[in-house]
Amino acid sequence: MNALPSVGFIGLGIMGLPMARHLLAGGYPVTVFNRTASKAKTLESVGAKVAAHPKETASRCRVLITMLTDPAAIRQVMDGPDGFLAADNPDVVWIQMSTLDIASTMDFAATAKKKGWGFLDCPVTGSKKQVEAAELILLAGGPAGLLEAHRPLLMKMAKAIVHAGDVGAGSALKLCMNLIVAQMTTGLAEAAALADTCGIDPARIFDVLKESPALNCAYYQIKKEPVLKKDFSPAFSLANMLKDVRFMTKEAGGRGLDLPVTQAVRALMESALQEGRGDKDLMSIYLTLRRNKKSG
Repeated sequence: MNALPSVGFIGLGIMGLPMARHLLAGGYPVTVFNRTASKAKTLESVGAKVAAHPKETASRCRVLITMLTDPAAIRQVMDGPDGFLAADNPDVVWIQMSTLDIASTMDFAATAKKKGWGFLDCPVTGSKKQVEAAELILLAGGPAGLLEAHRPLLMKMAKAIVHAGDVGAGSALKLCMNLIVAQMTTGLAEAAALADTCGIDPARIFDVLKESPALNCAYYQIKKEPVLKKDFSPAFSLANMLKDVRFMTKEAGGRGLDLPVTQAVRALMESALQEGRGDKDLMSIYLTLRRNKKSG
């Protein structure tokens, strides 16, 4: 039986930390790096090795996974004398799992190719509950053979993989999926705000959804508690979703496509960010709607 490949994991936030835990639980040797070192230290007790810098992480692995906020965060750990590109390790497959714009994904793929590394574009769909249960859906872009070779590893973190096409297609599909999530969230927040304004308990919305096979879905049930308890602890932060919505409008605009509803969603999220809700759950746009209620 072949030994499991060594994994380097960079980025241990809400999503990355449980993803790395699943790989450790699956028996993979994992070296981790996080810019906030204390998060990496929490994995030592379950067998992870903690690297001093990204270069060390990439030096000790055959599969390098990045799960960071945005392209700038990736470049921060990629470049420089301690960046992962400085590792003298020619036999690496870089699996990029962050949500990025397509151009950045293609740039990173070209960088990997120049170094002689394999590259998979593999963002995830799902939030805190799904990642903790290893029930993410992975949206993969890249060569089919490379994807299949790494399917066992990827399935330690997920329940399904959708192969979208070549490199860049995974990132494109992820933006399409997050567009739906952004609009579903905004619709639910607006419905709850309208219910409040009309003197109806928003709980009645969820009573109706529960009885409606056409409208009910797990996502609305996940957001039920934040709406009813006004608890906006982040499962998916507003700042991160706004980053993705900006990518959506950029990609559409560059291709001559107008997304009028998404533009309206972006404007609402920009307002919520200005009000200081960036680190709250994206459902906190409800508070912005209520604050902006006109009198009279």
